[in-house]
Formats: sequence, C-alpha cells, structure tokens
Amino acid sequence: MSDHSIEIAITKLVQEAPARDRKTVDGLIAELRAVGSPLSLVIARTVEYVDDDLVDPGIALPALAEACATLVAGIRGEVDQRVLSAAEYQIATLEPMPDRPPKIATPDVSITQLKRR
Repeated sequence: MSDHSIEIAITKLVQEAPARDRKTVDGLIAELRAVGSPLSLVIARTVEYVDDDLVDPGIALPALAEACATLVAGIRGEVDQRVLSAAEYQIATLEPMPDRPPKIATPDVSITQLKRR
C-alpha cells in the first residue's frame, strides 16, 4: 500500500458503511502501522475500535477519513506538525463506548398493592 492506498481504503470503508470488508480493514491498519507516526497509530487503533463495534462508525468514519487525508498530506509535506497534532487529538478523543448500564428491574406490583399476611 501507499499513501494513496490509505485514502482509497478509508474512502471505501466510509462508502460501504455499515458493512466492512475484512481485507480493506486489515490492509488499512497494516499500512497505518507501517507509517508509524503518532497520528497514523491513533488512526489505526480507532479503526480497530470501529471494526470491533466499540466506537460508533457513524461518528468515527467521517473523522477518520479527514484524519487520513491529513496524514497523507503530512506524508507529502503539505501540512505542518501543528495540523498533524490537531488531527491526532481529534481522533484520540474518539473513545470506546462504555458498556450500557444494566436495566433496573421494576416490580410488577406497586408497594400500595401489597398486604401483610
């Protein structure tokens, strides 16, 4: 893969959402890890979160696409470190969703309907 293939893979994920192609996801994660920058690593981690349904794809995928475009621009020398750091912060804040709280059981009979024996 190349910087161009990063853009193609993330675009494919966005366009085909909510479906995810395993080969595209794995290839994108591998390429991002190969770049090895802080931004690429946080993008790779978040793509894994999306793939594991820990982060809402409807929220994460557009931000990931923007971050990938910024990463590629950084690889090409078109943006400075401040822009890359801002994109890294934006993606790093996409935390996994917390577990849903358990439902509280409600009684079928109200307390006023109870009678002492």
